[in-house]
Amino acid sequence: MTLDAGRSFEGQWRLAEVQVANWGTFHGAIYRVPVARRGHLITGPSGSGKSSLLDAIATVLTPDKWLRFNQAAQGSVKRGNQRDTLTYVRGAWSRTVDEHEDRIVSAYLRPRATWSGIVLRFEDGASGVLSLARLFFARATSSTSADINDLCLLERTEVDLGELQEFAVDGLQTRRLQQAHPDALVTSNHAHGRFYARMRSILGMDSEGALQLLHKTQAAKHLDSLDQLFRDHMLERPTTFDLAETATTQFGELRAAHDRVVQLRKQRDHLLQLRTHAQAHEAADEIARHATALIDAEEPYRRRRTLGLATEERADLRARLIALEDDARMKQESLNKAQERVRAAEAAAHERGGAQVEVLRDRRRGAEQHARSVSERWQQLDEQLRGVGVEGAPTSRQDYAELMATIDRTLEQAGPAAGPSHEQQAELATARADLRAADRAIESARTSRSGVPRALLDVRQSLADQMSVPEASLPFAAELLDVRSEYEQWRGAIERVLRPFALTMLVRTPHLVAARRWVDATRLGTRVVIEEVRDDSSALRPATDPRSLVNRVDVREGAFREWMLRRLSERYDYTCVDHPDAMGDHPRSVTINGQVRSSQTRYEKDDRWPVDDRKRWVLGDPTALLDALIEHRAAAQRRVDEAEAVIRGLEEQRDHESHRRGVLGVVRNQTWSDIDRDGAHATVDAVDKQLSALTSRASGLHDALESLRSAEAEHGEAQQASVDVRVQVESARTEARDVDRVIDEIQTAIDAGHVPEVEESLRAELDERFRDRRRLTRAQLPERGMVVVRTLQAERDRALADVSEAAESLVTSEVTFMSTWPEASAELTATVDDRAGFLDLLDSIVARGLPEHEADFLRLLRERSRDLIGDLVNEIQTAPHEIAERVAPINDSLRRSLFDTGVHLQLQVKTRRPETASRFLQDLRSITENSWTDDDLESAESRFATLAEVMRRLDSSDPVDRTWRQTCLDTRQHVTFLAREVDDAGVVGATYDSGAAMSGGQQQKLVIFCLAAALRYQLAAIDDVYPRYGTIVLDEAFDKADTRYTRMALDIFVEFGFQMVLATPQKLLQTIEPYVDGATSIENPTRQRSLVAQLQWDRAGAP
Repeated sequence: MTLDAGRSFEGQWRLAEVQVANWGTFHGAIYRVPVARRGHLITGPSGSGKSSLLDAIATVLTPDKWLRFNQAAQGSVKRGNQRDTLTYVRGAWSRTVDEHEDRIVSAYLRPRATWSGIVLRFEDGASGVLSLARLFFARATSSTSADINDLCLLERTEVDLGELQEFAVDGLQTRRLQQAHPDALVTSNHAHGRFYARMRSILGMDSEGALQLLHKTQAAKHLDSLDQLFRDHMLERPTTFDLAETATTQFGELRAAHDRVVQLRKQRDHLLQLRTHAQAHEAADEIARHATALIDAEEPYRRRRTLGLATEERADLRARLIALEDDARMKQESLNKAQERVRAAEAAAHERGGAQVEVLRDRRRGAEQHARSVSERWQQLDEQLRGVGVEGAPTSRQDYAELMATIDRTLEQAGPAAGPSHEQQAELATARADLRAADRAIESARTSRSGVPRALLDVRQSLADQMSVPEASLPFAAELLDVRSEYEQWRGAIERVLRPFALTMLVRTPHLVAARRWVDATRLGTRVVIEEVRDDSSALRPATDPRSLVNRVDVREGAFREWMLRRLSERYDYTCVDHPDAMGDHPRSVTINGQVRSSQTRYEKDDRWPVDDRKRWVLGDPTALLDALIEHRAAAQRRVDEAEAVIRGLEEQRDHESHRRGVLGVVRNQTWSDIDRDGAHATVDAVDKQLSALTSRASGLHDALESLRSAEAEHGEAQQASVDVRVQVESARTEARDVDRVIDEIQTAIDAGHVPEVEESLRAELDERFRDRRRLTRAQLPERGMVVVRTLQAERDRALADVSEAAESLVTSEVTFMSTWPEASAELTATVDDRAGFLDLLDSIVARGLPEHEADFLRLLRERSRDLIGDLVNEIQTAPHEIAERVAPINDSLRRSLFDTGVHLQLQVKTRRPETASRFLQDLRSITENSWTDDDLESAESRFATLAEVMRRLDSSDPVDRTWRQTCLDTRQHVTFLAREVDDAGVVGATYDSGAAMSGGQQQKLVIFCLAAALRYQLAAIDDVYPRYGTIVLDEAFDKADTRYTRMALDIFVEFGFQMVLATPQKLLQTIEPYVDGATSIENPTRQRSLVAQLQWDRAGAP
């Protein structure tokens, strides 16, 4: 038998007694449990309190940071522990359902204020005594372990828990206790570092790790592999976790540097786009300015060019006038000669009796003239009479008499018609006003491309001019909204609901103060509603019904879209119902006929205008509005035409009657001789007969008269030629005077400075624009100038439209920049005029800000990669070697004891990283590679992306990432442990690893053997045969092993010089009995109070 039954292990500290009070179900008394020095067994059924007693021992010996209760009962799978200091102090004995809170709660033996105490007495077998005590006090309100007050006491004499009770029963009295035990070490309030340091010094423990290993040994029943032993019980938490935590903490500076670089890049890219808009604005503005300059220069250019052409024209006129004056003198001489010939012919005819003929001819001319006058009066009378409905002028005296009688009767009747009435005139005026209004509305819709009324557009234009912003930055909601095409039949109802919002001018926050002041100080002449558009990142509220009005409109893309969608969902979530009876089912609803329910009790239908009156629609593209306005104008034009036709007819009727009476009145004053054509022609015929009789009697007279007629004809031709040339002379002189006047006027204006000089570049361009395929004359200049001006105006208008579009894009870009980066733009304003400030900011970012921050980022990346990640890589890579060094002393300890007949056990460490850990290490290496050299930005960004992802996962609370983090950083998981049997000659026999196919008992033997060796290494000096501290506590030990392996494991602990305090639920008692000298039986039949019975072995006889 290998048991050390006769050894006293003098000088080794072993547990001699455990005292507990108010600990778990150890309730209402002070329990004293003597512990046999050779070994002790604690037995009893499950739930009796065995583990509670062992947890009391651990509560004193183990610092709180490592303390875990009832670990032997937790199984191999980690789960939440239902025991803590509070449950032991309170005396939790059952779990019940709380009916009020619907949860499982603990039932306590001591729910009010209470105290608990534990005393451990150790003896060294040579009269040395060490008492270790821990007292607790829980107030009635204490609900967590952190609420409990505690103290620890270390005394080198025996201490009785009954004597300590007075210092704890009404609350811990640390000072009184210290005064009562002046030689004791007393610590309190969970600050027990001095207590454990003194305890370790007395018990011969070099490090706190020994206390942790002793506590973990308590649950050694679950140890079934070497990997588990060393990973969970032997090796400390690796420093990789601290390095990773430090890296994630210090990564914040690098992330901030990178974020600043990213922010500056985004600002740069945004400002580059803004610069494009600014350049487009400036280019378009330059075109508009140049076109304006040309337009302004057109008049002085045209006048100066008119002066040049007039000067050339005057020279030509002077030459032509000289020629015409010579021709006029020649024609006058010819006329004088013709007059001489007429006088000679007249003298010859007079000598041959021409005087009497001349008298008759004069008489005939008079009679002929009278006949023509009578005919003209008759013709005029005939037309007048026919114009007023009379058949025609009279041709005989009898007809004349009848006509006069008819006229008398007509004139005696009533006066003419009254014409159109006042109401008819007013109807025409109303129709014309409606037509003019339609024309203005059409012009407004065409020029503004908006359905908003002209008065509101004028207000916006004035406001935009005052604020120096484009009109597009002050949109009306109507310009951003439109009804979706599939719901066009609902447009009238939707327009009716949204009209108040549609005619609201939207003003962004940076512009609000200026807009508010201008509106307040200005007489607007119309109703204007302005709404502030604030930056809002709140979530968009979904529509309450698929038929909501919100789902039947589209919002134009742009800076206002998100705000518009939120306002619509908040204010106009109206359900479009097909029948008025369905309106009661929705808080807000509208029918297709325009009836609106806006609250629980309010219904409204505004039929002052028809719901389908398209000319009142304002939403979206004004094409439909323009079509409606054109139709309305056509209807208005028809009303005007009809009214004018009625009035024109009445006026014509009135005028015709008045004219008829006037004509008849004039005719009534005519005499028959005034219109007697036959009588007048008879007088001419009588003179002709006399003249014919006279000329036929003298043939010489006939020849003289023919000569006279010929001379008169030549005279007439000469006279006409002379008149024509004089007219040409006068015309040329008039033209010359006009040219002189033009020259004088322009020259005077030039001399007075009223016609400015035209710059050479402008003059050259205007020369090109005035150039025509034909030679341009002075008379053509005005018309050509109008064509040029119209062309320039069109170019200017297009450029101004481009200016407005670019300005809108520019201001939108500025607003976006300011809302995204308010700190960077604190001194800037979102206006076209302040674009230089944004461009200066861009230059600053490109020239200094971004390069400096990129350099700072590269520097930090090199430093952090080298300092943080480099240390982590080195720690992970060297961990297997360091673990092997930690195992070496254990191998020395193993060589001191036989594992089996003729063989010792030796441990070997093998690196076996999980694939996840290998990839992690590879990522870390990729980060640290070339960290000593300068990075280009592309490779630096790649390294940073890898580093950022690693830091994210290391700092993540996601369960998947936490598992990944544990796998990558826990270097204990990167190795596996082998055990080899080696004989005295160094020959290696069997080799065991954690994955080998061994029985549970075999594995427990192997692990327990290594555990014992590790404990001896932790608790004994190199030259000590046995450790100075010898108590090992095992809860539910050897539950998987058979009798043979249980004895072997116990032999191992005895061989290594340990006092075994074993707890087992009435199993393997006969096997364990030879290894202990005492036993404690614990029962708890009521589940509320543990009962303790002591058994002592008499090695000479029965127990």
